[in-house]
Amino acid sequence: MSHQKPFVISLKLQTIATQLNELKQELQQAEQDQLSQLAQHKITSLAALGAQLNERRKALGLDIATLELQTGISASTLKRLFKDPEQVKFGSVYAVAAALGVSLCAVV
Repeated sequence: MSHQKPFVISLKLQTIATQLNELKQELQQAEQDQLSQLAQHKITSLAALGAQLNERRKALGLDIATLELQTGISASTLKRLFKDPEQVKFGSVYAVAAALGVSLCAVV
């Protein structure tokens, strides 16, 4: 029996090594998927930011009047924000993004 013990241990180590390599590959794939997803949502212009916020609003089924009530930002300002965020204060853009569940973050 003592002859089999090193063999069994060796097989277990090989199995663990294989599982570890599979986990490493899964992690690498998950990281690549995450980077790809970030690239898809990358904001390339202020107009794109406004469009993305407006798309999110629509996806949530919120009309402008409801968003106005939630944020305290006037409907006219919201419309300007969705067309050209450069025309409104950053605080307003931030408040709308937060209300829509959109995180504004810097990735460097």
